[in-house]
Formats: sequence, C-alpha cells, structure tokens
Amino acid sequence: MLLVAIVAAPARARADDASVIAAVDKIQRDDISNANFGEAKKKLKAMLEKCGKKPACGPNAVAQIHLALGMVNAQIGRDDEAKQEYTDALNADASSSLPATGVTDPMKKVFADAQKAWIAAHPQPDDSSKAGWQNKVAFDFATAATQADQQGNYVDCIQKDRAALQLEEQPRGRLHLAGCEQKASKIIDALRDAQKAFEVASQRKDTALTKAAQVKLAELIPKISHVTFKPPPGAGGLKVTFDEKPVPADKLTQNFSIDPGQHHTHAEGQLSGILQSFDQTVDIKEGETKEVEIRLSPTALTPGELECMLKAKSEDEIRACLPKNEKPLVVRAGLDFGGYTDNVAVNVVTPSIHGSIVSPTGGWNIGASYTLDVLTAASPDVVSTASRRFYDNRHAVTATGGYKPGRFGGQLSAFGSSEKDYFSRGVNLAMTGDFYDKQLTPQLGVGYSIDTAGRSTTPFSIFSEKYTTLTLSGGATVVASPTSVLVLGVTAMLERGDQSKPYRWIPIFEQGVTVPVGASISSVNQNRLPIRPLEHLPTARDRYSLNGRYLLRVKSRSTLRLEERIYYDTWSVKASTTDVRWMYDVSKSLVVWPHAHLHAQTGASFFQRAYTATLNPDGSIGLPANRTTDRELSPLVSLGVGPGSRLALTPPENKVQIGLSLQADVMYTRYFNALFIKQRMAYYGTVGLDGEFE
Repeated sequence: MLLVAIVAAPARARADDASVIAAVDKIQRDDISNANFGEAKKKLKAMLEKCGKKPACGPNAVAQIHLALGMVNAQIGRDDEAKQEYTDALNADASSSLPATGVTDPMKKVFADAQKAWIAAHPQPDDSSKAGWQNKVAFDFATAATQADQQGNYVDCIQKDRAALQLEEQPRGRLHLAGCEQKASKIIDALRDAQKAFEVASQRKDTALTKAAQVKLAELIPKISHVTFKPPPGAGGLKVTFDEKPVPADKLTQNFSIDPGQHHTHAEGQLSGILQSFDQTVDIKEGETKEVEIRLSPTALTPGELECMLKAKSEDEIRACLPKNEKPLVVRAGLDFGGYTDNVAVNVVTPSIHGSIVSPTGGWNIGASYTLDVLTAASPDVVSTASRRFYDNRHAVTATGGYKPGRFGGQLSAFGSSEKDYFSRGVNLAMTGDFYDKQLTPQLGVGYSIDTAGRSTTPFSIFSEKYTTLTLSGGATVVASPTSVLVLGVTAMLERGDQSKPYRWIPIFEQGVTVPVGASISSVNQNRLPIRPLEHLPTARDRYSLNGRYLLRVKSRSTLRLEERIYYDTWSVKASTTDVRWMYDVSKSLVVWPHAHLHAQTGASFFQRAYTATLNPDGSIGLPANRTTDRELSPLVSLGVGPGSRLALTPPENKVQIGLSLQADVMYTRYFNALFIKQRMAYYGTVGLDGEFE
C-alpha cells in the first residue's frame, strides 16, 4: 500500500529556490492561463533580477523563470524573444522542458525550435563513458528515457530510466527518473528517487548534482497529498482498504502520505449485528489533506458476505454469513404546507402528509401520502362564464409498495383523487434491474388511469364524461462517474375520451371581428355573438416526452441538478422545460440553493383567440368542431426563480433525523394569443418537516 511516512528534505535544500519555483507556478496558473501577459512578464522579470543578486538562485529556478517568459512571448507572437528565453533556460538547465499543462501550440512550436538549435550548438556525449555511464546498455535506456520525457510520454520515461538503473546506479539518471515521476503525479516515488540521488551525489562529492537534488526535494515536499480515516463509532470487525491495500485498524486515524489523484476506499464492518459496507472514490489534489469519513450502510450482499459464503462448507455456515433476521427498518414521515397565489385571483392552499417504511436489507418498502388542495378562483375566464368566485376542495391519496431483494425488483403504486365534479383513479407498475455493479439501472413502467368529469350540481349517474390514460415509460440511471449521475427516460401517454370542461362556454364572433390579446370581459361581451357553445376538445390525445436529469457533486460541498424535458403531442403542442437547482452545503446541517425554471410551448393546432361562426344557407350556424379558451393550450413562456433551504434539526450521527425545508418561487408567464389575460405573476411557497427513524 502506498501509504508512507514523509521523507524529510536535507537541511541544505534550497528553500529559496523552491519558493521561486512555486511563485513561477502560481504566475502560470493565475496570470498566463488567464491571458494577463503584461502582469506575468512584469513579475517574472522582477524575479529574474532578484535571482541575479547574491545569494543567487539555482540553475533550475532560473530555468523555470526563463521558460515562463518564453511562454508569454510565444503566446503574444514575439517568437524571437521567446526563442531567446527558451535558450537561456536550456543554458541554465539542459533538462528544462515545458510544463505538462497550460501549454499552447505556439509555445510548443517555438520551444521545439529553440531546443533543436540548442542541441545542435551543444553536442551531447555520443558514448556512455562521456555521459557518466559505465554500462553501454544502461546508457541506451537512459537516452531513450530522455527522448520519452521530451515527447511527454512519462510512463515510458519511467520504465526506461528504471531499466537503466537496474543495470547501473547513476545519480543523474536517478534524478531524471524523479522528474518524470513528478510529471506523472507519482510524488512519493519521485521523493524517494530524488532522496537517493542526493545521497549518492553527496557520497561522490558531485556538488552540482547535490545542489540539483536539493532543489528537487524542496520542490516535491509541498506536493505530497495526505489522507486520514474517520471510522464509524460502534463498528465491529472493521476492515478498511485503500486502493485495494489494507489499512491497519490501529492506524486508521493517522495521517498517511499519498500521491495526488483518484483513490478508492472500501470498508466492511458490523453495526447492530448487521454486516455493512462502504465505498467511496475521492480526487485528492497536490498538497491536499483529505479526511475520509467511513459511513457503513446495509447492502444486499457485501463482498465480505460473498467471500464468507464461498468458504462455507455447510448450510449452517452459509446462513451464518448472511445478515441476522433482526433486519432494521427505516421509517420516514413528513408534513408539507404549500401556498399559491397570482394576480388573476387564483389562490390555492395545499397541506399534505406522507410516510414510508423501508427495509434496506429485506429489499421491500411501503408508503402512502395524502394531499388536500383548497382552491378559490376568480380569474377572468372563470368570471366570464360562471359565478363571481369559484370554490373547490381536492383530496388525493397515493399508496405504494415495492420489492427488490437483489438485482431485480418492482414498484407498484395506486392513486385516487376526488373533487365535487371530478374523480380520478389509477395504478402504475415499474420494473428495475441493476447491471455493471449498479452503474446502470434500466427501468420499464406501465400505468393506467380513468378520469370522470361531471357537474357539481348533477349526479355522475345522470351526467358524466370519462377518459382513460395509458402510460408507457422506459429509462435508465447511469452512474457516469464517482460524483455524477445521469437519468434518461422516454414517456408515452395515450389519452382517450372527452376532456372538455362542462362549465367552459366559448364566445363566438362574426367573421372579420378583431379581438386583441388579453381583451377584457366587457370588450368580449360587447363584440361576441349571442350564442355561446360549450368547449369541445378532440377525444384523443397522444403525448410524448424525452426526459433527462444530471446530478453532479462539485468539490464535495455542492450538488448541481439539471433537468430537461422535450415534449410533443398530437394536438401539435411542442414544449421545452428546463429546471436548474444548485444545492450548496453551508454546513453539515444546512443546505441552501437557488432554483430556476423555464417553460416554453407552442399552441394547440385548433387553438384560436377568437372563434368565428358561419351562417349556412339553411339558416343554421356553423361552429368550429374543436374550440377552447384554455390559455394553457395557447403559446406561452413561463419563468420561475426562487431560493430554497433545508436545515437538519438533529446531528447527522443520530438515529433519529429531523429536517425543516423551505422553498419560495416567483413565476412569470407571458401568454401570446389568449383572451382575457396577457400575463400572469404567481407566487408559490412551501414549508416542510421531515423525519427519519430506524
């Protein structure tokens, strides 16, 4: 396992050179990469002037300054000046090379020309003895390593240098190996080899090489990354591996030195008598210290259980490997209270309650919810066709249950809702499976619902209209990386039956009459014909949508959630809906987020702002077959924005978790071809209290 103690740099290492090189790196990151070339040039020249004074900087530090100046000049088109700076860098340190990142094509081209000219003017030793090697084969390997380094092939460089050093120990070759290992982010190996080069060079009294090794050591030490582990309290038999190598249990809380880059932690242990596991991949930067908090959770079959079963020799031993019968249950419950109001006199109050019981080890779950919508409305379309104000209550109940004992499972849900003049009920079934170590989870679903519409003053047995909906869906959840998840889906809804509103009377106009967008009720009544037929919609509607959701964990402190829905139906309504939420962890207890929502759609093919009648020869009046004043079927754009937050009221380690959520949104909708209304400003807010208990 690559967890080692930090190698201390020799006392004689050049701390000043290390600080110079670190300053050059900072200029490259902050100024050159952001095109602040004038500021970068000014700082670099000041550093070069300072390095010329006593005590002077070492050759490696001087070379790094010249390289950075060459990069600036090459990028702004001053090739001659860039070539001279590169040449000065090679004069100071013949092994100088451009950094692995942040280098553009102009920088590379000028450096290649300068390096070629410098090599021609400074012929290299043509045999091993002149280069300090006694073994000709080792010299050939070292030469190949230098070529690989110049080409940016650091893996090949490491292999060739190690092959040379196996044949002959040579401190310059060892130091060159450390440089390639550093560029390949193998900081621990680079530190070991630089330390060995320093020791051998000191023994041989090679002053120049000793000095170069000191500079390299001082440069490497700040780049070492570190990791430590926080074990879960009360865990028994805890076993932890880091990059598949075991970590001693008595040393978990120590600070280990590691290379920067991605690392994987796996742990197994028992909590409450149940075998549980933990897996996490983290990306650790140069010089960063990361604490990995081990949070065990139940799994269907942990690697430890599988290994135990493979070694078992009887049924009793197999049963002993499995979780105990006392399977923990997770109970979740919540209360929500929402409110909606807008500038067209629609008000809704929505209290709801929901709860569920989940068995993580048993693979089953059940849940239920109840929602009450209390609606009052006096919008222009209501007032124009009915009483001055409309009141109604809607009751909605949902029950769900699922079972997923292993890779495959299913979820069944049933729902029903009722109003004074409307009743709906339905059922949905979804099947899921896990593939490629749960990195791919496809899902297939089917649903069916029946809706019955009537009039509040008339029994359903005397007057009612029914329509049915068959829903087919498919999709998949893809774990794109250790910190991101992509959810893709497609849905088809096939609706059959009359969805016309029995209260909606449609104003009819003579041909040639112009009615403006957002015309007032009085203006409409003044210009319409005396007849006012009921709304009539097509009795078939097929809806299709493509859905996508992307979740990304950003730097372990925030989560970005993007959602997109593309929609089309056989009424020719086309729509796009985009939803963005960026959740930021202020602390372990508080999460806040901004929220934005954008929806745009075209109108239905039969939607008109003003429907006209024709007078037939027999004296009858011809009306449009399909007619509506439903503004939600007209062309529109809607934008919503607002903040949200969730506050954990209990510590994260408690078995009882309680949280408080708040969300507020302002929504603006612009209608481009509707009667009675041009725009709507709406306000929505919700407060929720949720709890989780084991």
